[in-house]
Amino acid sequence: MTMTQLIEVRANGLSGTDAFVSQVSVSVGETVEQFAVLAGIELGKAAVEVTAPEAARVAQVLVAVNDSVQEGDLLLVLERIASEAPTTRVPTPSTEPKPPALQAAAPNSAIQDFHASPWIRGLARERGLDLTRIVGTGPRGRILEEDLAQPRGPATALTTARPAEVRPLSLLQRAVGRTVTQTWTQVPHVTQFDETDITELEAFRVALNREQDKNAIKFTLLPFVVKAVASALSAFPEFNASLVGDDLVLKQSIHIGFAVDTADGLRVPVVQHADRLGLRQIAQEIAGLAEKARASKLVAADVQGGSFTISNLGGVGGTAFTPIINAPELSILGLSKATLKPVWNGSAFVPRLMLPLSLSYDHRVINGVAGARFVAHLASVLSELRRALL
Repeated sequence: MTMTQLIEVRANGLSGTDAFVSQVSVSVGETVEQFAVLAGIELGKAAVEVTAPEAARVAQVLVAVNDSVQEGDLLLVLERIASEAPTTRVPTPSTEPKPPALQAAAPNSAIQDFHASPWIRGLARERGLDLTRIVGTGPRGRILEEDLAQPRGPATALTTARPAEVRPLSLLQRAVGRTVTQTWTQVPHVTQFDETDITELEAFRVALNREQDKNAIKFTLLPFVVKAVASALSAFPEFNASLVGDDLVLKQSIHIGFAVDTADGLRVPVVQHADRLGLRQIAQEIAGLAEKARASKLVAADVQGGSFTISNLGGVGGTAFTPIINAPELSILGLSKATLKPVWNGSAFVPRLMLPLSLSYDHRVINGVAGARFVAHLASVLSELRRALL
């Protein structure tokens, strides 16, 4: 006699976040293997994949794309079948010769079901690809990055007029857009601009990397800035705070977020207790979190609790910009490209590496004098990093 047992799949790790369903990857009646992706959830600026705890059959799907979800919500119900060994779906191979991954299927024969991670979905949106027309070569027909390669069309297509491309914003882009619009319209921003001499800091950074083992994580400028910002936040605690109604909440821990550009949009993972970490630990945290962000593997704990954010555009260029505060934080630091400039040392102009700083702050709480003092303190710490250790 066949006996069944139901397995509830619930939302976990979403406490205190505004989360919504970004994808549903299975349908009722489908057999899935252990760790197969069942659904995707976007929370803040992180993506979470909901996976099957074991091989089973999908009995119920209780959510749809764009549904809001909270901690503990029931998402799906799986059915464990004791007398049957679950089998997985394998794409039926065609005897017709075709490109390895992409089929130019007619509209009425397009594949309506596909399996792809948020990372792959983001790449497909960026390249304007229709995932329903791509046959995945991964397990259970899962679409991999190499499956996104498109075959070259006929030469005559090069001279054919092409219509304008319409590319809908992703769910994450729309969510982030709503957030920054609300922050920009409700929080009075003031941006303080300054620059600091990082000539000695850069020489120290290069020397550290030369001493590093070839397999060790290399130091970028960002860990030094995180360390300096942690020092400045300790000296100016009103910047390490948030505004809740008419109350200023001064935070006892210094958690610093940093913006990461990914295929799915902007992510802001957080270095926890940055003031307690050494430079090497901060560098390791940044490298690990950035890798998780680009692979869409951030979880709720990776993006929560930030008290200050850094947006680094130095690798792209520019001289200054106005970063938008990551509310409910009160301030955010923007970094632009460091350049060599002639600086007067009292007797002659000498070349110095100058780093532009752009500090945006909430003017309801922080006045211009406080903003200028914070930037000046930060600049002095960066120009002589030993100050961060005092």
